[in-house]
Amino acid sequence: MDIDSLVLSQFETDTNCVPGTSGKININKRKRLDGSRYFADISDFLRVILYKGRLFMMCDESIYDWAVERYTDTLPEWFCKFDNLRILDEKLREYGHEIMDTHVYFMPDPEFEGYDFECPYHIKELGREEIDRMKDENPFRHALMYQEGCPDVMAIGAFDENDEPVAMAGVSSDGMNLWQVGIDVLPEYEHRGLAVYLTTLMKEAVIKRGKVPFYGTSESHSLSRRVAVRSGFVPGWCEVYSRKVDKEADNK
Repeated sequence: MDIDSLVLSQFETDTNCVPGTSGKININKRKRLDGSRYFADISDFLRVILYKGRLFMMCDESIYDWAVERYTDTLPEWFCKFDNLRILDEKLREYGHEIMDTHVYFMPDPEFEGYDFECPYHIKELGREEIDRMKDENPFRHALMYQEGCPDVMAIGAFDENDEPVAMAGVSSDGMNLWQVGIDVLPEYEHRGLAVYLTTLMKEAVIKRGKVPFYGTSESHSLSRRVAVRSGFVPGWCEVYSRKVDKEADNK
């Protein structure tokens, strides 16, 4: 599986690029294409993806000319410096939007040699029907998200002697090529290696299905980043998201 080609194809689709034509700097007017990653709580007024020295940007027509002028000669690897994000946020606010978040994403490490772990729990794979039955009483909200636009397609759980789940890795179909892995462990079962073990199993299961697994977390969440690295992921790309300004919150 050519992971890099699949990832690039996804980013082109996410940002309205003509397939196979992306270069170092790609700035396009916003348009949602079939197969793009879509998140219900995030605006597509602006979307920025930074991958291996490339900039993929999709923005509303109202700021398109400004974006082209400012970022055509930019260095993508320094895009998330705070002085640039401040300027970008000020421009977005002129049009009733703001930066929602910056996010680091991890992708599979081709040199990963595996995770040596003897699991004392029963491991079970869950399909969509079983995932749907857990929706109303779901203790694994970092693994099973039930979000519009990126459905949960599979889960792998660790179950105790009473067949009760104690940890769960889930994966959502976020786009045509990229499936996002999430992990959650009940508090009383943390620090036993389950997070890394189940994340590793899920990563391998997704690859076998011909999709690219990826893992997202906050820059400040060092424990989550450690799980990603120990499970065979490496830093892959960064994204900048926008959202519509909540005027009521601003007035409080």
